[in-house]
Amino acid sequence: MSRVECVEVDCKSALNRVQGMPFKWSVNPYSGCSHSCHYCYARAYYARAEHGNADRDFETRIYVKRNMPRLLAAELARPAWRGESVALGTATDCYQPIEGRYRLTRALLEVLLAYRNAASLVTKAPLVLRDLDLWAALARAAKVRIYFTITTLDPVVWREIEPGTPNPRRRLEAVRRLNAAGVPTGVLLAPILPGITDSEASLEAVVAGAAEHGAAYLGAAPLRLAPGVREHYLRFVGAARPALLPRYERAYSGTYAPPDYAARLTERVDRLRARYGFGVDAMRERSTRPAPAPAAPPRARRASPQLALPLG
Repeated sequence: MSRVECVEVDCKSALNRVQGMPFKWSVNPYSGCSHSCHYCYARAYYARAEHGNADRDFETRIYVKRNMPRLLAAELARPAWRGESVALGTATDCYQPIEGRYRLTRALLEVLLAYRNAASLVTKAPLVLRDLDLWAALARAAKVRIYFTITTLDPVVWREIEPGTPNPRRRLEAVRRLNAAGVPTGVLLAPILPGITDSEASLEAVVAGAAEHGAAYLGAAPLRLAPGVREHYLRFVGAARPALLPRYERAYSGTYAPPDYAARLTERVDRLRARYGFGVDAMRERSTRPAPAPAAPPRARRASPQLALPLG
């Protein structure tokens, strides 16, 4: 991996008001991410903030908001604050490797625990287990949800699409350990990449792994390509999967996957949710009934093809 430059900065506020999402407030102690996921929507935020370009700068120049824990404590202490849930890691991964050095996420957790404030986290990093003591304590005091994003369990595809991330099987083990400690943790099968990770065999491997490791819930979503992200991702496809590039260019004229493709993908995922005991709704918790055992291990099942993107 390329050498990462850390740029320490002071920010003006910790809490960021969010619109159009299931949560109203987010906190992101870093900007940029060395996980280097080619599909990452946060590349667009990075460029919009004029930190650098959405390509190499995003993954090699990380901005460290060193005063954020102090600011968060001041903002949660305000009389007007109503204790709404705070989402961590919505525009960066709070547990990317530099967290081991700066420990800002742990400091933020200490603040949230002091105020017994609800929180959620999206991450790809088992480093979250370093802070298991704080997450478990916060889960006893307030509503907590952790989501591990897992796009594939195929080792070759994993390294191709998200080269700086921890092994997805280590993420599944972290899911098991967090739930065992009383911290509700699930899996986000997202984004699902057309022609790369959308076959039933690929999807089922992740859903089966989530069920086997006791995931509390399972979410899924197709790839979206906002301006800035689209250009980077299509360059990646052109280099790694050139046969797919013309289909992507036709299908993704805008940000979102074509509606007919998204509908067929939802049907495929919902069948797998039902098979492994998850609710049909994206974030519904697992059924209390044991999931029916599949007729054969996922790799032994007759594989369904990748879902075809429209050609026109």
